[in-house]
Amino acid sequence: MHTWMLMMVMLNLPAPGQLGMAETSPTVAVQAAGPGYTRQAPTPAPNLDPGYAKWSRIAFQEAGKVYTLLDYKYLGKSDVAPGVAQQQFRFWARHQGKEFPLIVTIRYDPVSERIFAILMEQENLRGSLRML
Repeated sequence: MHTWMLMMVMLNLPAPGQLGMAETSPTVAVQAAGPGYTRQAPTPAPNLDPGYAKWSRIAFQEAGKVYTLLDYKYLGKSDVAPGVAQQQFRFWARHQGKEFPLIVTIRYDPVSERIFAILMEQENLRGSLRML
């Protein structure tokens, strides 16, 4: 068996000329692909919307009103008091020609998702970065 045929068998691909029907569009779900097996079209990836996506959009929107945002990192969710949760993001921001890290904290009711406060804190680069 040729190397290319072995690779096609290992990948469960039909040999040239053995595809039962011509592939005309990517919407074809299953096609006859030769004796004893079928080839399935790839399934689309599920729409993965992490639980913090809503809060991320709000943080971008609010911080973007004041700063030019260059990059960000999700820092996490925590409970600060009974009935008060917070989501935190670290942005790399630019304002008046200076670049710096900016912490955006959104505090809200985890049941109703009503926002209590959106806090923005600039951090200077001289050793004041802290782990949150």
